[in-house]
Amino acid sequence: MPTLSPFKNKRLAAITLFVALFLGSSSATLLNAQNPKVASFLTLKDLARLDSLEMHFIWASEEPDSTSMAADLNAIELYAKQSQDEQLRLFLNYLTLNYFTFKKIPKPSSRYLELKKLLDGLAKLPQTLLTDRIRAYVEFRMGVYLYNQRANSVTLVNHFLTADLLFRKIGYDNVLLADHKLNRLGTYYMNQVSDFKTAIKYFREGEKYLAKDPIDHYRIDFYKNYANCLGYLKQYDQAIKYNKLAIAQVRLKKDSLKIGTINGNIGEIILNTSPNPAQSEPYFKQELVYRLRYKPKGLGDIAKVYGNLCQVAGVKGNKGEIVQNFEKAVKILNSDPDTLDYHALLSGLYKNRMIADSLIGDFKSAFLHRKGYYEELIVSNEQEIKAITSEASVRFDVEKNKLQAELANEQAQNSRFWVLAISLVLAIVLFGAYFVYYRQKTRREELIQRLSFEQKEAERLVALDETKTRFFTNISHEFRTPLTLLVGPLAELGKKYPTEGMIPVMQRNLSRLQNLINQLLDLSKLEVGKLEPTIQYGDVAHFLRYQFASFESLAQSKQIIFERTQSHQKCLAYFDEDKLEKIVTNLLSNAFKFTNENGRVKVNVQYTTPEGDDHEKGALLTLTVADNGIGMDAERLPRIFDRFYQVDDSQRRHYEGTGIGLALVKELVLALKGTIDVTSKPEKGTTFVVTLPCDAAHWGEFVHVGQTTVEKPDSRLAFESSASSLTEAPVVDKNSEAPLLLIVEDNPDLRHYIRSIFSSTYRIEEAQDGQIGLQMATELVPDVVICDVMMPRLDGFGFCKALKTDIRTNHIPVVMLTAKATLNDRLEGLETGADDYLSKPFHTEELQVRLQNLLKKQQLLQQKYAHLTPIVQATDEVVPAASMDDLFLQKATDVLAKNYTESSFDVDQFAAEMSLTPVQLRRKLKALTNQTVTEYVRNYRLQLAADMLRAKAGTVSEIAYQVGFESLPYFSKIFSERYGISPSEYA
Repeated sequence: MPTLSPFKNKRLAAITLFVALFLGSSSATLLNAQNPKVASFLTLKDLARLDSLEMHFIWASEEPDSTSMAADLNAIELYAKQSQDEQLRLFLNYLTLNYFTFKKIPKPSSRYLELKKLLDGLAKLPQTLLTDRIRAYVEFRMGVYLYNQRANSVTLVNHFLTADLLFRKIGYDNVLLADHKLNRLGTYYMNQVSDFKTAIKYFREGEKYLAKDPIDHYRIDFYKNYANCLGYLKQYDQAIKYNKLAIAQVRLKKDSLKIGTINGNIGEIILNTSPNPAQSEPYFKQELVYRLRYKPKGLGDIAKVYGNLCQVAGVKGNKGEIVQNFEKAVKILNSDPDTLDYHALLSGLYKNRMIADSLIGDFKSAFLHRKGYYEELIVSNEQEIKAITSEASVRFDVEKNKLQAELANEQAQNSRFWVLAISLVLAIVLFGAYFVYYRQKTRREELIQRLSFEQKEAERLVALDETKTRFFTNISHEFRTPLTLLVGPLAELGKKYPTEGMIPVMQRNLSRLQNLINQLLDLSKLEVGKLEPTIQYGDVAHFLRYQFASFESLAQSKQIIFERTQSHQKCLAYFDEDKLEKIVTNLLSNAFKFTNENGRVKVNVQYTTPEGDDHEKGALLTLTVADNGIGMDAERLPRIFDRFYQVDDSQRRHYEGTGIGLALVKELVLALKGTIDVTSKPEKGTTFVVTLPCDAAHWGEFVHVGQTTVEKPDSRLAFESSASSLTEAPVVDKNSEAPLLLIVEDNPDLRHYIRSIFSSTYRIEEAQDGQIGLQMATELVPDVVICDVMMPRLDGFGFCKALKTDIRTNHIPVVMLTAKATLNDRLEGLETGADDYLSKPFHTEELQVRLQNLLKKQQLLQQKYAHLTPIVQATDEVVPAASMDDLFLQKATDVLAKNYTESSFDVDQFAAEMSLTPVQLRRKLKALTNQTVTEYVRNYRLQLAADMLRAKAGTVSEIAYQVGFESLPYFSKIFSERYGISPSEYA
């Protein structure tokens, strides 16, 4: 054998040493030069190594850094190559596909295909615990990819079922982030299969591992999905609890991105289950902020939020918000490119609008949207049936695949048994699929039947509405006959008795009643389309100038500045005189009604015509009526044209009205092919803008040939004229001893009428509202009060309650007059202390008798208190609960007990001690005892003197001086007048 030279031996040894050192140092460098955490994880064994590496990349993906992540992946790749660890190499591919997302992939399906290749590689390796672990995670991730692409297929189900079986084989206690895996499986059964019972089992199982999950958004997602599943199972309290737990997790990270969705979940639960569904509004508004800013699941979710807000607006009774939110929802949904759930979402929006309209009483609109709801629901159910059939087919294929796999494994042992078993299972699955299909078909038929029933019910309601309209029309016509028989005789009486003050009052109110009946008839005609335009060709500017002038006296009486301008002094146009007059009259009447004294009302008319002054086509009349009155809130504007709607329907409103005028104006404007708009601000005023076509192109066929405008006497002037022009009836002298009557009534005609009834027997004072009436009653202390219930500032109930709880005025009898004559209204009035309650219209004789009876009762009360001995009762006696009148007299007695010895004690001092004015004290004592203040004090002293004389407490002169009399002869005189004998004889 040849030998090497010493030199060659040395060189070979050096090379060998260098190679050994290089291999050793490269291995050490590989582990030490990279991330020390990754290096330490690679030294671990089996599941610990895989779980540690994946957890490292999960944390890294929270704040991704492509450079460091690529370096970590390269380190694992080198380690796998050097150690020739095929399992680690495949796991590296899984980590790269799942967490290294910086590399662009042409199609979403490419990542799925790469994972599928990874599964094929795992199938070539021997089956071990590690390969099962990698396969479970790969199967799970592939299922997630298909789920995110909304694929409902056999492949998706197979991936999730396989992952679940492998996780259970490993044991969920040993699975990394087990709660996240179970959350995904539960969500699949909840959203894709609608199997909520199976889904809740996964969620409950996952809750056990939630505390070990360090990833915040995983915990948030788990609570949110768990809450949704509880909501589907109608466990609403638990659903709200877990939604709030999710919000609590969000706030720990100050991550507002998740709050919106969770708040929406809570809002839907409150809206659909809470007795106070309006509490859901703030939750939906928070969700809307999130949706509009980030749009995490497309425009359909934003539309759904607006639909929920539409239903909330119905709970609040806000018609404007209902329409606004619904229109936004439909607009956004129609712009959504994702049309998969379009019909289901649209049916939900129609349902929201249907419920909202029903809540505010707009049943016609509710019927229309209910029809849309069921039409979209039927389309959606057809898609659902297809989906369920597909799902049944998927389940069938899954079971078939599983059974075929088991058959292949054990076919050699018992092939006949498995063939029968598979056939039986297949038969069961097919029967189940048919049952599901049959159930959906039955549900659809029931839905169609229910829709048919509700359509018939809606038709019945429409017929009922027509019947009510016909009834109001007929009864309005019936009113005209007796009204006709009143108008003529009243006119004759006016001529026969020109100085009678009540005839103008009757004529004014008769004219008002005629106007209201005419408005009701016009509305009923417009509703059925029978009020045809009556067009004439004439000078519309002259006609409107005459209409505006008729309001001048009203403006002067209310001290309102009335400005009126027109762009043309003369304008020949086509117009309906009657309808235009009603439009102008109603709008101006409203403007003056809601404008305070020293306010301003402006009316402007613009006539616009095309070039060449061609009236044949394109001529428009624009009428603008503006005031600087009380205005109204923006939320009330959409409803002001509703029939019988009033902005202020309380008993304290400052005006009268029925809510017909503006409804009639809108119908008339529409009948004339025009438009009407309104803007208003509280305390700033209101502006109405009416635009009407007035050219031959619109009205040529309606023109009545030879018809011209005629100036008619304005009945409204008579209605609006002041009551101060009436002839006053004879009145009682204010300095007489006649009873003082206070009339508290906001209607000047009715106030004057009541005054005319009692002016010959009572002294009369008047107040135009409850607040002024209360001040006058406190100052004057009248003998009796007549008051209305519905008044500005302070209504009759509040007035009566304040009067009866004040010791200065509680004794005053009160008669309430009102049109509200129900039992509850009468009970409310009597409970506030009213002594009598009379409904309008009333008979004069009945009102007079009731006042006389109340005054007789007052006289009996005077006799009772006049004969009582005004001495303080002993404190040890048990006495019944005293009335306010008893307490008043007791206080008066206490004041006299302290001051009776002072002969200088006068009315002013007495009133000051009682915290009253002298007038109030005089009126109060007169009402209770029928004695003046001087008589009351004198009788008190005489009673004390009589008691002292009977007890022989001194001589007559001593006792006289002790009780406050300075003149002994005067004392003897008045004592003899009261007791019939002299003081010395009495002793």
